[in-house]
Amino acid sequence: MSFATICFLLGCGVFTNLMSALFGIGGGVLMVPLLMTVFPQFSMQMVAATSLSIVIGSALINLTYFIRQKIAISYKGLVLWSAGMIIGVQGGFELSFIFHPNVIVGIFIVTMLILAVKTFLKLKKSYQVKEDVKVNAKDLAKGTLFCTLGGFIAGITGIGGGSIMSPLVNQLSFVKQHQVAVYTNYMMVIGGVGSMIGYLSKPCKLMLENTFQVGYVNFTLVGIVIVGSFITSFVSMRLRGKLKRKLADLLLGLILLFVAGYTLVVYLL
Repeated sequence: MSFATICFLLGCGVFTNLMSALFGIGGGVLMVPLLMTVFPQFSMQMVAATSLSIVIGSALINLTYFIRQKIAISYKGLVLWSAGMIIGVQGGFELSFIFHPNVIVGIFIVTMLILAVKTFLKLKKSYQVKEDVKVNAKDLAKGTLFCTLGGFIAGITGIGGGSIMSPLVNQLSFVKQHQVAVYTNYMMVIGGVGSMIGYLSKPCKLMLENTFQVGYVNFTLVGIVIVGSFITSFVSMRLRGKLKRKLADLLLGLILLFVAGYTLVVYLL
């Protein structure tokens, strides 16, 4: 592995952590197209496995900070939503070995476009602070459905699920803005582990030289990216409280739109 590739992967860790800490999404939306660019020999399953492993590592780093900040969340909601995500991820994981790569890339691009449009439409609405609302059965059921769908798409594409769940969880009445990233980071870890175990247990024909790889997960690549993510975490958590919500949504929408276009160009080329 060249020095330039190592530096590139460290840079990926920087952006992955920023995406996770600032927007509540795991950074898989960036890792999937970037891995396709740097490692064109990777199958979509290997791209998804590596991306998902990186997302889990970055989310774990962020959770250590969230736990220290003692941000209150509904653990009943977390358990139900995580269960939904696990079911969705496992279903998507199994289908990822059946679907043609074109279908997987298509699902990824369409998902990014839908989320980008949804984020831009949100900019037109007034940004009001949510009032305190008690946990209710309707939102718990709705959140479970959202997370099952997010997990399903995450299992197929390897994006981690945070990019899908973050805007969906934010629609629930009792979830406040500062809690969204906490919920999604927890679920990215809990939901992603099952899929990661599946990728580890399946034999992969492609093995990169001079790297440590188990199944479809290349731990050398994952480790380098996570180092970059860990270094960035000291800064990203400070930025998290200073970035205005409307600006954060605008940046997120632009990033999602760019990723969709970039992925399409990379795959066609």
